[in-house]
Formats: sequence, structure tokens, C-alpha cells
Amino acid sequence: MVISNSNQINDVLPKESKLLKVEKIQVCDNNSRFTIVDDVSFDLQRGETFGIVGESGSGKTTVAMALLGFSREGTKIASGSVYLEGENLLSLPTKVLRSYRGNKIAYVPQDPSTGLNPNMRISESLREMLAVHVPGESDPKNRIAEVLEMTQLPSNLAFQRRYPFELSGGQQQRIAIALALICKPKIIVMDEPTTGLDVTTQSKLILVIQKLIKETNTALVYVSHDLGVVRSIVDQVAVMYGGRIIEQGNVSDVFSKPAHPYTRGLLEAVPRATARAYRPKAIPGSAVEPWDLPPGCPFAPRCSFKSSECDSKMPPVDSLPNNRMVRCFNLAEASKYEPNLIVLDRKEVEKSDHGSRNIKLEVAEISAGYKTLRRFKDSTQTDAVKAVSFTVSSGDCVAIVGESGSGKTTTLRCIAGLHQPRNGIIRFDNEIIENKSKLRSLEMRRRIQMVPQNPDSSLNPHTSVGDIIKRPLDLYFKLSPQQSAAKIEELLDRVHLKSNILQRYSRELSGGEKQRVAIARALAAEPELLLCDEVVSSLDVAVQAGILELLQELRIKIGMTIVFVSHDLGVVRSIASKVIVMKDGVMVESGSTHQIFESSQDPYTLELLKAIPNLGKFDYPGEPQN
Repeated sequence: MVISNSNQINDVLPKESKLLKVEKIQVCDNNSRFTIVDDVSFDLQRGETFGIVGESGSGKTTVAMALLGFSREGTKIASGSVYLEGENLLSLPTKVLRSYRGNKIAYVPQDPSTGLNPNMRISESLREMLAVHVPGESDPKNRIAEVLEMTQLPSNLAFQRRYPFELSGGQQQRIAIALALICKPKIIVMDEPTTGLDVTTQSKLILVIQKLIKETNTALVYVSHDLGVVRSIVDQVAVMYGGRIIEQGNVSDVFSKPAHPYTRGLLEAVPRATARAYRPKAIPGSAVEPWDLPPGCPFAPRCSFKSSECDSKMPPVDSLPNNRMVRCFNLAEASKYEPNLIVLDRKEVEKSDHGSRNIKLEVAEISAGYKTLRRFKDSTQTDAVKAVSFTVSSGDCVAIVGESGSGKTTTLRCIAGLHQPRNGIIRFDNEIIENKSKLRSLEMRRRIQMVPQNPDSSLNPHTSVGDIIKRPLDLYFKLSPQQSAAKIEELLDRVHLKSNILQRYSRELSGGEKQRVAIARALAAEPELLLCDEVVSSLDVAVQAGILELLQELRIKIGMTIVFVSHDLGVVRSIASKVIVMKDGVMVESGSTHQIFESSQDPYTLELLKAIPNLGKFDYPGEPQN
């Protein structure tokens, strides 16, 4: 890692009221061939929260890591300063900087499993953090219990003796926050901490974060693609694109009346469950890559308001009232824009003429579980799904929602033949199908495809993206090399990926890119039934809107049937024709999407709906209201 101003060991500003002051951060590749992040500046006071949003590849995580003096392999912090209480972190010797991480400034990763040692008990991990950074802590036991209670986790010894794999995703994320808090840092940097969590767990975690900031007066930098969560947590927000901040200001101002066309595009792409539903609009084109930035405004190739100077010059920073900034040559023109928001046609989405169409999938009294091995005892059976029954008509999209552990994914895996149910039968096109995938015919396996929640578990790390997508083409179809190449190009375009990704490996991709590769691979088989397990949870809203448009197009144009598991109720409302609500392995309610969202009577469903983050209203004429 190369740190700018490395010779200025004592580079210290006069003490000032700002806790954190970031000045003109620039991150490049090691050979300085291209710039990943450029001219990023902002400041933060004690107890203040600052959000960073934008598409995958916009530079959000790169900025977050740079605040701690980190840079990814193959990159370097080329210039800029990060002042913490007047002291430039980027000018410190490596040993001193390392001592500050976790002590003065802490980091919470997107995937808590990357920050938790699977071989260490919870108490051991917390105790180690204290021992390294606060060796003089007089009462580590009490501090560990205190920080667990602060994050709304049990503080008893039985819980502290657990290993990370014995915790739910929400509990793991709160342990990661506890590790960040235990040394009482002045700033916490959180990178997508709620991604992948169900709506109620997410809601509880948001409350935990809000309470912690208020009680500890800690400053927070919060990186996320979930605009609803960002709206709930932060005071100030920066919108990034192409490695630069293109709009910044008070979160209520930016989200209620966005100035930059890109910010408007992000907000239009967000599916909403709490307002009268409308179709999310994808931003045309694809996000720019750092090595392929245009000479002018990075958003110009996708912007409908661009002028000739946008193609040749970088827009300067313009100041707006209330300490807002924006980079755009055509603010006056863009401010006149009245979007053509498309209100969802309930009949189109829900296809209420169910009786006139064939039943494509029937799940009848499915029960399934897992065996839990106990030391010195016989294994025990844990029921994850209990007598679940439902049908899906041809061309429908049925969503299954519920908290983590409700049985959603197990139900989906039973349909896919990846988990054998103890009881019940599954019919596809009125034919009883084998419970194990390997016993099904090649043609039946082609007709039923599944996209898993975690693409890392299904993408071969030793195989290029091109070969991953090509494999189902070779398995199910007899195509010439030219036909295969053309089909792969078509699939990449459908999932908003560029052809230069074909030679890369999964380890070289972002989480959102991996998920799109997994979707492309499933679509390569041309399935009739697509099983989607949280397929858009790791995608930014712009790409997510494009994938939702694609799934809707596949339903309407070719009659593809979809079973869609998701914790994002806004996504569910925008795509599903029917909703099944599960709790503790049992179906507690089912009905049309309109019925579930507008007239549900079940207490658990109402609890899920109440937990949806409120994005607030952005001031567009004609915006659908409740």
C-alpha cells in the first residue's frame, strides 16, 4: 500500500470543531494508469452521520477503506488527507496507523463472516480486541457484557461461548458492530451492514445503530445501496458516480428534491411498498468502469440532459442553498424534468384471471427439516418447513416472504431438488417430479433453474465468467461456437454486464456482478420455472430495477413462471402477483399482492409491513401517493 504524504509524519492541523475532515482523496491503480476515486472531500462532527450511496463500482467502499488508510490489492491512495481530530491518518507510520484502527476509527464490513474468526468464541473475539487496543481495561468482562447489551444481544455466558456459525445473520452483524464499539472509537465506518437481512432484523439493527450514535456521540460513515435505510439513519448524504461525489447535502433535501439527474435516476429506481406501487425505472446504460472513464462528466453517456461541454469537461462544483453541492452543467434544464412514472397496473402484475391458466407448479403438504448433531447424543430433527402447500399458475410470480429462519429458502430448495422433503409431493406441469435433482431427467433439470442467494457458493472460483455461462449452453443445447458466443453476449446484455467481464474470475467481481453472472447462467438454460432466492438483495437500486424489468419481461412475453424469495417488500410489491407469508416454517397468510399489502389482517404480516424503511417523498409532480 502506498500512502500519500508519507514523509509528513507530524502533519497536524490546528484543533477545530470537526471530528473528521476528508480532503481531496484520490485512489489509483498501482501504476497510476487509471483513477478509481478522485477529489472526494467531506467533514463530520461528533454524533453526526454521513451516508455514501451510488451504484456498484461508484467508489463507495474504496472511500470507506481509505478513511482507515486501507487500499485494495493493486491500488494505492495517491493523494489527499484524512484528518481525525486534526491529525492526518494518511501521514502516520504503518504501526501507528494500525493501532488507531479499531481504537479511534473502526470498520464494520458488509459480510460479517469476513471479520469474525470462525475458530474463536464471541467472548474471545471481543476480549482480543480489548487486549490489543485497550490493554489497561480494568474490567473486560463488564465491558464485553455492556457492549453486547448495547447491540441488543444476550450478555450471558452461554451466548458469549457461541461460535459465529451458531449465530443468525442478524446476530453476526451485531457482533461485528460490537467489535467496532468495544474500544469506544470516535468514528465507525459501516459498509452495507444491513444487506441480506430480513426486514424486521434490518429494522431492529437500524434502531440499534440510531441508539448507539445518540448514546455514545460516535460519528458514523454509512455506505449502502439501500436508499431507504440511508434515509432512516444519516444526517448528510453524498451521491457518488464514476469515483466522484456528484451531489451532497442534507439527506432530506437530497432525497426530497434531487438536483443531479443521476440522483433522480437512483430514486426513480427504488421500488416502494409504502406508497401506491409504481414500476421502478432502470437508468439506461451501464455504470462506467474506472479504466474507461469518459473525458468529461462520467454520467454524460447515460444522461438525457447532456450538452456538448458534458462530453469534454468535468462539471465544476456548484453550491446550492442549505450547504448543498452538485456537479452538473445543466441544472436548470434538469430541474424542469417531470418524470413519466408508470403506476403498476394491478391486473397486469397480479394476472387475476388465474382460473383461465394452467397450474404450472403445485407444492402439496411439503415438510422438511435438518438433522442437528449433538455431542454424545443422537441427532435430532429440526423442522424448517411444516406442511406447506401452494400453487403457481403459468406466467405468475409468487413471492415468499418472512424473517430469517422462516423456511423460505428451504421451500425453494425442495422445489429445486436440492433438499429432500420428509413428506409431501411436488408437481410440475401436473407431473409428480423426483425430490432429488440428480434423479430428475436432464430436460426437467433444464426446465427448473435456481439462482441462489449467495453466488459465492455456486460460482466456480477457478472458472472464468465466460465458461460459467457457457456450461449450461453446452449441457442443454447443441450450439456452434458462433451461436454460443452470440447467446452469451445476449445474456450479458440482459443482466447489464459488459463483455470485458468474460475473461475474469468470480474473485475479481463485486457482489452485485457475481449475482448477475449467476442470473445469466440460470437464464442460459431457458427455464420455464425460475426459482429466485434473494437475487437482488446485493444489487444497487439501478441494476436491481433493470433485473426486475427483465424478470417482468420474461413473465409477460414468454410466460416464464417465477417463485421469488425476498426480504425486500418493495421489490415484492413491484413484481409479485401473489404473496406467501411464512413464519417458523408455517404459512401464516397468502393472497394477491394487493390483498397482502393493503388489507392484511395477520399480526405477523402487519409487523413485516411496519418494519419497511421509509424512503420519504421526493418532490416530483405526479408522484403516486398512498
